[in-house]
Amino acid sequence: MAELGEISGTSSPYISGTYSASANDKNTISMTGFFKLLAAQLQNQDMTNPMDNSELMAQMTQMAMVQSLTSMTTAIDTSTSATTQTYAGGLLGKEVTMAVTEENEYGQETPIGVKYAKVESVDFTSGSPTIRLEGDTKNYQLSHLLGIGKIPDPYAEKDEEDGEGEEGGSEGDKEEPPSAKNVSGPSRE
Repeated sequence: MAELGEISGTSSPYISGTYSASANDKNTISMTGFFKLLAAQLQNQDMTNPMDNSELMAQMTQMAMVQSLTSMTTAIDTSTSATTQTYAGGLLGKEVTMAVTEENEYGQETPIGVKYAKVESVDFTSGSPTIRLEGDTKNYQLSHLLGIGKIPDPYAEKDEEDGEGEEGGSEGDKEEPPSAKNVSGPSRE
């Protein structure tokens, strides 16, 4: 016999798959639906064995808590979105340090360097804000922002530390990373 939550196909009774229900109108309940169900339950209860008041209050309290949590989650999401958009809009005209990434063999973006440029525009139409830098046609995600102003390339520092042990460099030998390691925009000095 198959366990609860498992179904077997008609082609082979020995192969079973797992079924998981997703949220839809048939398996979720709204506050209105809850009160309709509660009214029907009260209307059709056995008069010789009526529903316990504490059970009724517990059900109402649980439904009120679920509704409160849902509204609180929605409010927090809205607030977070507004804050993110306000922050992104405040970057207009400021010089920023943006991470430049490339896709690795697993389809994940990995940082390879930085780009220094002023924020030319911010696009809010794609859900999360994207930033366009002066002299660049690429849209950058807000998560690629490393800092406001010019900050040292954190990805080049790792390379320097690795090379330092092999070459035996000293503190006096450290210079700014070569421009080949930085993917930088036009100089604003």
